[in-house]
Amino acid sequence: MDSLGEQKPGNPADISAITREPHFAAEVLLAEYKTLRDEILKKMDHRTSMVVCSVTVSSAALGFGVERASGPLLLVSPLVSLLLGTLIVFQNAQIGEASEHIRRTIEAPLSATFAGFEGWHHTKRDPRYRLRQRLFSYHLPLILIAVAPAAVAVPLALANPKPLALTTPILIVDLGLLTVYVAQLVKHRNLV
Repeated sequence: MDSLGEQKPGNPADISAITREPHFAAEVLLAEYKTLRDEILKKMDHRTSMVVCSVTVSSAALGFGVERASGPLLLVSPLVSLLLGTLIVFQNAQIGEASEHIRRTIEAPLSATFAGFEGWHHTKRDPRYRLRQRLFSYHLPLILIAVAPAAVAVPLALANPKPLALTTPILIVDLGLLTVYVAQLVKHRNLV
């Protein structure tokens, strides 16, 4: 305000008047919802790309390792699959967090205000239901894509440990990555 008590344009008081308008709040809410949905879709696309990359690269490394009977080359397969598996768990957790935010801050208030309103995220809110519904068709295949190369490559690498000086450190890294992967699955079990 100036010395005469009038508001100057661009003053913080102007903004607070705008932000108290219901239309403004609805626009912000709609923009946030759209942005979060777009982010979820992008993360889902990234996750799909990582799954394809994991299967392709780990299968190729496993095939080359078997063909050459090379322990170190065999152990590259679980290295790739576990690294990408951990990133996939992270993507799933971020998708779950965005979905939970939409559910809690957008859909739940709308559901409480408007009888009969049920948003998609709100109807899929029970993690136990989601786990049961998607265990064999989604969760188990993703876990196997990350872990199966280790289950195949480690015994083969131990049977062909040439050269041992390279096999041992890669095996230690693979086991460490397996531990990290399992820890991330447990940590984010309610979001994925």
